[in-house]
Amino acid sequence: MSSKDSMRLLEKSSGIPELPGVYLMKDSGGRIIYVGKAKNLKKRVKSYFRPAGATDPKTEILREHIRDIDYVTTENEMEALVLECNFIRENRPAYNVKLKGGKKYPYLKLTTSTDFPRIMLVREVINDGSEYFGPYTDAAAVRRTLSLIGNIFRLRRCSQRKFDMHDSRECLYYQIGKCSAPCTGKITRKEYQRLVREVRLFLKGKTGRLTSELRRRMNRLSSRKEYEKAAVIRDQIRSIEKISEKQLAIDPGGSDEDIAAVAREKNSFCAVLMKVREGRILSSETFFLPSQGENDLNEVTGMFLQLYYHTATDIPGRIYVDRQPVDRELIQEWLSEKRGAGTRIMVPRRGRRKRMVELVRRNASVKLLDSRGRVVKETEILEKVKNRLNLPATPLKAEAYDISNISGMEAVGSMVSFRNGEPYRKGYRRFRIRISEGPDDFAMISEVISRRFRNLSDMPAPDLILIDGGKGQVSSAVSALEGREIFNLPVVGLAKKKEEVYIPSSREPLKLPAGSETLRFLQRMRDEAHRFAVEYHRKLRLKKISDSVLDDIPGIGEQRKVLLLLEFGSIDNIRKSSADEISSVPGIGRKLAMRVKFELEKNDED
Repeated sequence: MSSKDSMRLLEKSSGIPELPGVYLMKDSGGRIIYVGKAKNLKKRVKSYFRPAGATDPKTEILREHIRDIDYVTTENEMEALVLECNFIRENRPAYNVKLKGGKKYPYLKLTTSTDFPRIMLVREVINDGSEYFGPYTDAAAVRRTLSLIGNIFRLRRCSQRKFDMHDSRECLYYQIGKCSAPCTGKITRKEYQRLVREVRLFLKGKTGRLTSELRRRMNRLSSRKEYEKAAVIRDQIRSIEKISEKQLAIDPGGSDEDIAAVAREKNSFCAVLMKVREGRILSSETFFLPSQGENDLNEVTGMFLQLYYHTATDIPGRIYVDRQPVDRELIQEWLSEKRGAGTRIMVPRRGRRKRMVELVRRNASVKLLDSRGRVVKETEILEKVKNRLNLPATPLKAEAYDISNISGMEAVGSMVSFRNGEPYRKGYRRFRIRISEGPDDFAMISEVISRRFRNLSDMPAPDLILIDGGKGQVSSAVSALEGREIFNLPVVGLAKKKEEVYIPSSREPLKLPAGSETLRFLQRMRDEAHRFAVEYHRKLRLKKISDSVLDDIPGIGEQRKVLLLLEFGSIDNIRKSSADEISSVPGIGRKLAMRVKFELEKNDED
C-alpha cells in the first residue's frame, strides 16, 4: 500500500464511530477481503494503520491489499459477532480464512419438538424444529447459565435416549433438587411446559422477575453474613445479565426480507438497506441521495425504493421500512409484477423487526453524519442542542462571536468556528472594529456579522450562530444578516450574567439547567470566542505599546516602557502626571522621571 493510500484510509477511519459493529476491508475492485467485529469500530480500524513494524506480520500482509473500508454499527458486541459470522459466510473473504480460525461460537438449544424438552449447549444451528439462542462469545458464562437454568427451572438434563430408558427410580439430579423428574411422572406435562415457557422468556431477555428474586435471596444471605453463598448468587445474576442481551441478526428458519431506512440532515439524505435471507443479515448497502429540495422523508423513501429496485433482481416478499413511502400501493404492485409474486411494504410497530428497522435507521444517520465530516462521538450532544433550540439541522458547523474593548479603545471582534462539536481553528477570524462612534456593542456586532457574511464563497454559512450577549446583540446580528440571501440561519445569544439563551423568535429568554449538555456546549463556544477576542485585543495593545513615543527617551527600554503604560494606561496620562508620580513606578528613579516628563512636554510642544 502506498503512503498516500495509507494516509487516505487513516483519515477515513477518523470518521468511523466509536460504536460496536462490523468493519469490512475491501480491495481495489470493491471486493470484501476481510470482515472483523469490534466493540469500538474507530479504535479497531485505526489500529490497522499504525507505522510499519508496529503491527503483526499477518496484519501487514492484509494492509497491503486494503483500498477501502466500510462498516455497519450494531447495538452491542453480541450483535456484531452474529453479523460478522453472516458476512463471512456470505462473502468468503480470503483473509478471514488465513487470519482467523474456524471457531464456532456456542448457542443454547431448546428441544421444543418433544413433550419434555431439554436445554443444551451446541455449536451449530440446524433447522430441526428446535429453538436456538445465541451465539455467545463467553462459553464459560453460557455453561454457568445452563447450570443456573437447571437449578432454578429444573429442566431435565439427560439425552432423549436415556430419558426413553428410564426406570422407576429418580436420578441423582432429582435427589439434589436439580431436575423435576418428568421421566417418573413427578411433574405433569402441563406443569413442565410452564417451566419451558419461563425458560424461553428468560433466554429472550425478560429476566426482571428472576433477577429481582435472586437479588432478594442474595441480600438475605448477606444479612445473615453468608457471604460465600451470596457471592455465588451475585455471579449467577451477572451470568443472566451477560447472556440475556437481545439478538437481532439470527432467526433460524426465518424468512427472506429487506429492511430499509432513510435519514435526513438539512437537504442531504442517506439510505441504508439490509438484506435478510433465511433469517440472517447477509449485507448492508449505503446510498447517498442527491438533494431532494423540500421533499419530506416519506417522499424520499418512496423515491429510494423505486431507484433501488429498478435494476434489482433479488426482490423479497416483504420489505420493512421506518415510515410509509409515498405511493406505497403503486410501488407494491410494481414490485410484485417484477418478482412474479406478492411483495408487501410494511412499517413494523413492535418486536424484532421494529428493532431491526431502528438498527438500520441508526446506521443511516451515522453514515450521513460521517459523510459530512462528523466525528460521531459528539452526535448525541449535538442532537440535543438541535432539539433543545429547535434548530432546522444538527449544528455540525457552528460559529461564535464576541467583542472586546476597554473604554472603546482598540475594539476588536472575534469569530470562532466549531466543526463536529470541536474547535476548527482554520475557521477562526478576527476583526479590527472600524466604527469610531465610541463603545457600542450593538454596532460592533452588526459590523462584524456584516463583514463575515459579505462573501460566502470562501466559507459557507454555518448551521448555528452564537452571539456573546443578550437580546440587543442578537437583534443586531439578525438585522445585519437581512438582505444577504441567507435563509433560516439560526442566531442565538448567551448572556454571561444569568447564562440565559436568547432566541429571536421568543419573547422570554430560555433558561437551561446548569448541568445540561446544551448549555455546556454553548458556554464552551462563547468562552472560546471571548478568549480569542481578548487575545487579539491584548496583541493590538502590545503593538501600540511597541510603537510608543517613549522609545525615543534615553534610559527607557522595552521593560520600563511597558511598566509605565501599564501603570498609567496611556501616553497622555503619563504626560499629565507629575515627576513624583512617574518616579513611583518600580525601576523609574527621580532623575529618569524628570527626563520622561521633559521629553513628553517637549514632544507635545512640537
